[in-house]
Amino acid sequence: MAIDSLGLFAILLIFSSFWITVCGGKKKKKAGPKPTQPPGKSTETAVPLNTPEKTPEKTPEKKKEQTDTLKSLDKSKKSGTEGEKKEEKKEESEMKKEEEKKEEEEEKKEESEMKKESEMTKNMSKVDDKKVEDKKKEEKKEEEKEEKKEEKKPEEKKMSAEKEKEKKEEKKSPEKEKEKKPEEKMENDGGNEKPHVSADPVGPLLFKADQSSQSKVVLKNIHDKKIMFKIKLSDNVSFQVNPVFGVLEPGKTVDVAVTHRKSTPKEGKLVIVNTVLTGDEKKVAELFKTVTKPTGGALTVKWSAK
Repeated sequence: MAIDSLGLFAILLIFSSFWITVCGGKKKKKAGPKPTQPPGKSTETAVPLNTPEKTPEKTPEKKKEQTDTLKSLDKSKKSGTEGEKKEEKKEESEMKKEEEKKEEEEEKKEESEMKKESEMTKNMSKVDDKKVEDKKKEEKKEEEKEEKKEEKKPEEKKMSAEKEKEKKEEKKSPEKEKEKKPEEKMENDGGNEKPHVSADPVGPLLFKADQSSQSKVVLKNIHDKKIMFKIKLSDNVSFQVNPVFGVLEPGKTVDVAVTHRKSTPKEGKLVIVNTVLTGDEKKVAELFKTVTKPTGGALTVKWSAK
C-alpha cells in the first residue's frame, strides 16, 4: 500500500509540473467592444487576421522546480525500492525461521518415534527372554522328575529289551515259561567252572556321568572248541552293548562296544555268559534257552560313571 501511494503521488507531481510549464504562460486576450458601423457603409463584418500566438518561454525558476520534482521522484522511487528490498528480506528471514521451526519439530517427532520403537523392542526382548527362561525352568523340572523316577524304579530300568521280548513270547506259548526257569538257573549258576573267554580290559570301565561316551571290551575264545556267548547288563537304560550274542572260533576275538548315555553317577556291571556251541550258530538266542547249565563260568566286567 505504501508503494502504491508513493507512485500515485509521483505521477500527480509530474502531471502538475507539466501543466504549469505548458499552460501557465498563455494569457487570454480580453475581447473588446465591437465597433459601430457608420451610416452609409456596408454591413459586412471584417474578418480578423489570424496571428500566431507566441509560446511563453520557460523561466529558470520553473526549470529549477522541474528538476527538484524529478529529483524528489527519483528519491521516492529509490526509497520505495529500498523499502521493498527490506520487506523482501524480512519475508525471506521469516520464511527461513518457519522452515527451521518445522524441521526442528519434525526432528523432535522422529526422535520421539525412535525412542518409542526402541522401548518397544526392549520390551519385546524382555518378554522373549522371560519365555526362554520359563521354558528352561520347565525343562529342568522335567529332567529332575525323570531322574527321580529313574532313582525310584531301578529294577524296571534294568530290564532289557530281550527280556521284554521273551515275556511277550511267554504269553503266547506256555512252553516258553518252562524254558525260562532253566535259563535263569544257568545265568545265576556260575559254578566253579572256568570261563571259556577272556576280557580285555578286565575292568572297571570308567565313564563321566554328565557326558555320553563309548568304550571297548575285547573278548577272546581261550577254549579249544567253538563257543557261544551272551552279554547281560545291570542297567539297560544308561548302558548298551553291541553285539549282545555271538560265536567265537578257538583263539579268535571280537570287539564289544559299551556305550554310556548321560546319567546320574552310578556303578554297574556286564556279565558274559559262555558255553560250548551245540547247534546252529545263527540261532544263538534260541540255543541259550535250551541250555540248562553253561560249560564255562560267567565272566564279569564292572563299570563306573562319576
